[in-house]
Amino acid sequence: MTQQIDPITISTIWHYMQRVCREMRETTERTATNVLVVTLHDLAYGIWDANGRVIAIPEGFPCRLISSTFPIKRVKEKFAGRIYSGDEFLTNYPQDGAVHLPDWVFVRPIFYNDELLFFTCMGTHVADSGGAQAGSHFLAYDSIAEGLNIPITKIVELILANNRMPDMMRREIASLIGSTAVAERRMVELLEKYGKETVLVSIEEMFKRTERAERAEIEKWPEGTYSAELKTDDDGCTLGVPVAVRCRLTIKDGELYFDFSDSDAQVGGMINSYYHQNLSNTLCATFLFLGVELAPYHNEGSLKPIHVLTKKGTIVDCNPGALVAGAPAITGNLVIETVLNVLSQALPERAIAPYSRLISPLITGVDPRTQELYVYTSFCPAAGAGATTGYDGYQCACETSTLGVVGKSDIEEEMVRFPWDILQYEFRADAHGAGRWRGSPGVIWEAVNEGSICHSIGGPWNGFHTQAPGAQGGGATPLNKAYVIRDKERIDIEQPHITLELKPGDHLVTLTGGGAGVGNPAERDPEAVRNDVLNELVSLKFARDVYKVIIDPKTLKVDYEATEALRLMGKC
Repeated sequence: MTQQIDPITISTIWHYMQRVCREMRETTERTATNVLVVTLHDLAYGIWDANGRVIAIPEGFPCRLISSTFPIKRVKEKFAGRIYSGDEFLTNYPQDGAVHLPDWVFVRPIFYNDELLFFTCMGTHVADSGGAQAGSHFLAYDSIAEGLNIPITKIVELILANNRMPDMMRREIASLIGSTAVAERRMVELLEKYGKETVLVSIEEMFKRTERAERAEIEKWPEGTYSAELKTDDDGCTLGVPVAVRCRLTIKDGELYFDFSDSDAQVGGMINSYYHQNLSNTLCATFLFLGVELAPYHNEGSLKPIHVLTKKGTIVDCNPGALVAGAPAITGNLVIETVLNVLSQALPERAIAPYSRLISPLITGVDPRTQELYVYTSFCPAAGAGATTGYDGYQCACETSTLGVVGKSDIEEEMVRFPWDILQYEFRADAHGAGRWRGSPGVIWEAVNEGSICHSIGGPWNGFHTQAPGAQGGGATPLNKAYVIRDKERIDIEQPHITLELKPGDHLVTLTGGGAGVGNPAERDPEAVRNDVLNELVSLKFARDVYKVIIDPKTLKVDYEATEALRLMGKC
């Protein structure tokens, strides 16, 4: 192809594809009924070419975003010569490129004049996927007990027959397939308007421009090698034994080499992950450091200067059959934390600290109002983001592995959907990673079970015994805590990975630590500390002991002379 395309046409086609992706999301969110889709936005979607190269991925859950390339390539391999217009492929099989069994990925080929030109993909976390436990499968002993394994296939009815919530899943499948049909229709309209050659030439130019811009940025970065190690509490099977992800970044000649080979060996519990998830998380975290100007335009060209190395049989590149239920929320979280850490070492002026470690109650039971099974997934207890250089952590974001894409629902909506009365949902004082720029404040969340006996499946809970460090001298994420109040007795949850039976009237209380900080806390603007005191996010004692700021308890004004003396004393 030698056709020269004018810049306006390239730009129009480029942004058109971004809009198509967003229309896919809107279609799904407006037609689905699963709270994970319609409210939490737990989605990943995009457009790929016929060879499985990424064209448009404007946003989405990081672990599932770029890794969708792998199911597409599996479709091409498994169904070579048998891919037709109108086909819809489905998989939740990690070996075929899914993340874990609740993540269902729908792939649709897009034909134009009987020629396969593109694929579109939509993936989300579904309410149930079979297995030993409703809603999830964190205590499974093998991959079959984790749930129904769906290798890339065209079958739907068989899947519904193996689901605890078939009516909801029938609606969800229709919604997800509908979003890919929207993408197909819009892409055909684009081809009809500009012609196949113009569109394909424009895409190749998009790849080149993105790669060129990315390399130009990376070439400004200081060359060197940077290392990080992050740990999670345990693997959910061998309790109390931390598991580590280790990353070594080498920046050289405008290229980035992330090496995870020294990470711990794969484990018997549910936190293993496959290479494609690690790749996707690493890329998405790296994109944060490449500037907002490039953010909407990442595609196949973005992948060229970034290399992700692993060792087979480790927690970040497990062997087939390993348990992976906690892969997105736990191991994915660790991978992103290590990437943020090494890049913050290399680029202190762009440092990004980890979000709070995750508490996400996943409760399953029968709703007495409807006599139907419910699966309650709430991200409300998640505290929020870590700080970045120049800014405090964004409050009320979810956890690191979502990079702010997954949202939270209103408590009123949760109480309508599920038989739980939320009594308390507010920020906690002195529960954040301190820093020149502080992390988001921690959250207290308390809810009472107004239904029958149910179970809290604590698989995605983390940070009860391990912390994520701050950047450039900032404070780490505070430890999480949780307990149950039953008949006025407090029962501390020491091992959150163990399934907990909750009786009618039980109160579930979570105390989440906030995000990590960036920079020396003693360098924080005293007026910013005072403002946090006024908002009851920081106590007078915490202000004095951690931020070295003296505030008059009566006037609540900063005593600058005493503050300066205290800070000078700390430097001695």
